[in-house]
Amino acid sequence: MKLQAWLMLASLMFVGGAQAQAQAPHVCGAGPGPNEVMAGMQPGGNGAAPTPLCYWKPQVQQPAQQQQPPHPAGYWEKTWGAIAPSPQGGVLGAALSASSKEEAERLALADCKAKGGGACEIDIAYHNQCAVMILGDKFISTFSNATIEEASERGLAHCRDTDTNCRVYYSACTEPIFHRY
Repeated sequence: MKLQAWLMLASLMFVGGAQAQAQAPHVCGAGPGPNEVMAGMQPGGNGAAPTPLCYWKPQVQQPAQQQQPPHPAGYWEKTWGAIAPSPQGGVLGAALSASSKEEAERLALADCKAKGGGACEIDIAYHNQCAVMILGDKFISTFSNATIEEASERGLAHCRDTDTNCRVYYSACTEPIFHRY
């Protein structure tokens, strides 16, 4: 009888098909549970009832789902600024958050003239950064950089090489504007 049980188990291993794949069946008590497949019955004997045999379901590797790239929620618009001083009257015209270099320059010149400047000229136009105007006793110049601190340090160092009483007269930063879709 035991020989019969072993032969049955051996045949189940080969007959179980793709799901069995050379794994040995195990006793599964009251029948297959989660992640199990019925393989057959182990014969009973000596007053014992036949016992169900099961295989574990093979773990099927699911193909990795390709994650979709995130959809942009909007876009960044770079902005421009400009500084337009007038040597006549010590007037400073400035513009911030313009959508183009030309617009920033036009607005800075208009600001300078509206404040009474006579010979207003664009000294600097910049975008997505900071700019400063540095004054000394004889020195006037503009500088731009990533931050006001960096532009100020650069401008003050340059002023101190040739002048005295150097100071930051004007500072501002343009910031990009986020537009949601």
